Amino acid sequence: MGSWGWCKTTLASAAYAEISHRFEAHCLLQNIREESNKHGLEKLQENFLSLILKADVKVGSEIEGRSIIERRLRNKSVLVVLDDVDDLKQLEALAGSHAWFGKGSRIIITTRDEHLLTRHADTIYEVSLLSHGEVIKLFNKHAYRKDKPIEDYEMLSKDVVSYASGLPLALEILGSFLYDKNKDEWKSALAKLKCIPNVKVTERLKISYDGLEPDHQKLFLDIACVFRRWQMDEAMMVLDACNIHPRIGVKVLIQKSLIKVSNGVLGDKIVDMHDLVEEMAHYIVRGAHPNNPEKYSRIWKNKDIAYLCDMGANAVPMETEVVALRSYDVPDLSDAVGLSDVVANMKKLRWIRFENYPVSSFPSNFQPTELGCIELLCSRQKELWHGYKSLPNLKILDLFHSKNIITTPDFKGLPCLERLILEGCESLEEIHPSIGYHKMLVFVNMRWCSALKRFPSIIPMKKLETLILSACKQLQQFPDIQSNMDSLVTLHLHRTDIEIISPSAGRFCTNLVSLDLSDCHKLKRIDGSLHLLRSLKDLNLICCWGLQSFHHDGSVSLKLPQFPRFLRKLELRACKLGDGDIPSDIFCELLNLQVLDLSYNNFSRLPSGLSQIPCLKCLDLSKCKSLVELPDLPSSISVLKAYGCDSLESAGDLSDYKCLWKVSLWMRTNKRALLSMLEGNAIKNRFMSVLRPYVESSIVFTRFVTVQLPHNWYSDLSGFLLLLSADDFFLRESYKIVIKQEMSTGHSEKFDKECREPYNYKHERMVDKEIHMNKAGLNVELIHRKSKIGDLNEHPIDYSECWDEEFEDRKTFEIIYDSESSEIQIKWDHYR
Repeated sequence: MGSWGWCKTTLASAAYAEISHRFEAHCLLQNIREESNKHGLEKLQENFLSLILKADVKVGSEIEGRSIIERRLRNKSVLVVLDDVDDLKQLEALAGSHAWFGKGSRIIITTRDEHLLTRHADTIYEVSLLSHGEVIKLFNKHAYRKDKPIEDYEMLSKDVVSYASGLPLALEILGSFLYDKNKDEWKSALAKLKCIPNVKVTERLKISYDGLEPDHQKLFLDIACVFRRWQMDEAMMVLDACNIHPRIGVKVLIQKSLIKVSNGVLGDKIVDMHDLVEEMAHYIVRGAHPNNPEKYSRIWKNKDIAYLCDMGANAVPMETEVVALRSYDVPDLSDAVGLSDVVANMKKLRWIRFENYPVSSFPSNFQPTELGCIELLCSRQKELWHGYKSLPNLKILDLFHSKNIITTPDFKGLPCLERLILEGCESLEEIHPSIGYHKMLVFVNMRWCSALKRFPSIIPMKKLETLILSACKQLQQFPDIQSNMDSLVTLHLHRTDIEIISPSAGRFCTNLVSLDLSDCHKLKRIDGSLHLLRSLKDLNLICCWGLQSFHHDGSVSLKLPQFPRFLRKLELRACKLGDGDIPSDIFCELLNLQVLDLSYNNFSRLPSGLSQIPCLKCLDLSKCKSLVELPDLPSSISVLKAYGCDSLESAGDLSDYKCLWKVSLWMRTNKRALLSMLEGNAIKNRFMSVLRPYVESSIVFTRFVTVQLPHNWYSDLSGFLLLLSADDFFLRESYKIVIKQEMSTGHSEKFDKECREPYNYKHERMVDKEIHMNKAGLNVELIHRKSKIGDLNEHPIDYSECWDEEFEDRKTFEIIYDSESSEIQIKWDHYR
């Protein structure tokens, strides 16, 4: 399986030639797509039967042909190559079932469409591009003249090979074309390829495009002209907004080997394609008018938009569907005159993306009724257009960091709008009140709209799922919510000047999952309806140090409100909480709470009720400088952070907490306490991560450590204690520790019970800077078990027991075993 030019036929033919003699009958049926279109399936069946039976066979109908194939071949061992299949009916007519052929038969199918193979093939192989060595060898076969080699052949051939990017078809066509050319002609051909693709290569590749349905052709051209190397999710979002329905179409394009989806550096999905496939798409868009951009369906190059700007108001109506340019592509167009007039003449426009769009607003005749997405990033406009404008299909309006925008459009003219991004619009003073009545909006982001003082009243925004008003520094009032917002799950009000969270939040936002009020320094009160948020999982009150005492149900409730009982994460860092500010019964009903952040507060002791939180996994008490003792902890505790607690003299016996595996302490804990923790938890077969500031001066740290294991290590040891010393351990860095077994020497092959097996350890920091080994190093010690356990096969190590969900984007430990090198690599990212 693979696209045109991937050498599928060549590989299948080579296999056929090599093994066909092993079968009772064999047949290589080529060009099935072309022959089927010209002569029909009956003629195809006749050719197949005549070749494999070595006799002239006539077929009256397709059904009769199927019957003859099954009857004549079901007892024969056959080898059949079906080349260039592009329709399921072709397979059903020639090889409808395994039962048609005798035992030991092999059917090889070449196709550009993986979907055709999913129901018929036992195994699917995707043909990969050629390696560099194979590329050079194939190109030389077609281009190199031994009798008359041209000057600088090696250098020139590298340029051609680079252009072909491993595609066999291009190498063959270009090699044959250049075979009898001299040096100057080679240079001329290479220069032309940079501007104009080779027509023979492009036309052959275009066969795959021609076989697509119209909607899939449109999707392919959008991806090739604009979305190549984009994040898959972002591309899908825009294409969905343009009513392209990309989900099924992308699958078709992947199956036909026109695009591929790979993993990005950050774990996201990236859409990509071969260079020459992209070039073929550009060739299609330019079509018969390569020098007339006004006739292009898609514009993505700065020279083309510059050409159109020169036309200005005289521009004729255009067929353009997409205009997508980035700032580094258009450095000279930010002050372009006439651009808005040009865009207004694009009546079929589906999507416009422009960075640093000029100052001029869109004119009154800007009325692209099919427009689904506007992305004007860092635009210089003060307003999009004057007055009311109807864009009935617009789903995305993104004005990210358009710092001059003062007001928004009337949202009544945008009835289908789903996503509104005004992040960084620091001059935005007014939001049109119609937004509060919008019934289709799902996502609103107004982060860093620093001039915004008020969000309009919310009436029937029933589909709104996310509302972000973070860093709107002049926003003083909580949004006036007047009706149920059953879809709202995320509300971010971080770093605003809001003073009171009104009761409407609990009354109308009952499905809210995440509420961020961090850095709301002027927040005085959270009215008593907060506990009504029955779906709330994440509540962030970091640095809400202005919280005042208030009354609830007639009783004094100090600073903290009654929390929703299903809360999973509660962040109260730096809220200036002192002794008595946390009532002893406040945590009793938090049955699902897993993460509690009380760091950077002023209390000296914590209420005993803390130990009654049944599901608590992570407790952060860091930088609580007045804390004199650790509270009793719940048995479920897995992660404890208590660094920077200057008044804390003892951590107590932490070995009793059997789930505890990650600890950060900022005190002189001796190694005996550390070993006690490790030995006490060894029976559970967990790994542990402990951060402490001081180590004994007697310990020697080096980069490489070799440990000799005693013969009974498998049953008597609980594991290794890896001590890592670093001068800048608090930085956000990962450390990679490599464990490798070194084979013993001087022993016979017979197993020696007294043999000690040496293991070699080394470590390195996974950061892009020089490693200073004078203040960093490794030491390894063996840890004995307190109680022996049986074979590890009976008690396998279960890392899933170690709760490691503190950070969404990374794990504390990632352990990888390399079977080839027998190395164990441990990526350790404790970070306090």
